[in-house]
Amino acid sequence: MPGPTRGLAEQLGGALPDGIEALDEAHKQVLADSLRQARRQQAAALSASAEDSLKYVPALLRGAVRKAVGL
Repeated sequence: MPGPTRGLAEQLGGALPDGIEALDEAHKQVLADSLRQARRQQAAALSASAEDSLKYVPALLRGAVRKAVGL
């Protein structure tokens, strides 16, 4: 598993801001884990929401709509 600094930089998509860079390694690890968990929860919520929205699509079209939107 990558170190917390590298993991955070990858999650944030670039160099770490000075405030995060100043944290000790243990706090960086907590922040990296929290971000990872929040992103998993967000992805699950988005997926559930997308699936839930399909109930407004006529049943015969749901398969095609799922394929078209990548579900």
